[in-house]
Amino acid sequence: MKKHLLVFDDGSGSELELRDFVDSLDTGAEMYTLDGHVCFLKSSLSASEISDRFLRFAGSRLFFVADVSSSDSAGRMLGVFWEFIKRPLLESAAE
Repeated sequence: MKKHLLVFDDGSGSELELRDFVDSLDTGAEMYTLDGHVCFLKSSLSASEISDRFLRFAGSRLFFVADVSSSDSAGRMLGVFWEFIKRPLLESAAE
């Protein structure tokens, strides 16, 4: 699983169903939403594949997707955020 950053604007039109978007990704994909416009995703898809899939949901929204799997991270965030970011990318098959 790779870690991605997704940032998008409001656009116009209907509400964005982020849960439906994540469900459209690969099996085991996860999302952590910082606010309505910034999300971290865990997916085995590439940034360009996620971008292609987000196009179906984006409407008029402008957006940006980046693979941040290998990036250092630091900051002041809630513990649940760090659990999401730091959790091992490969879960044990025995679990």
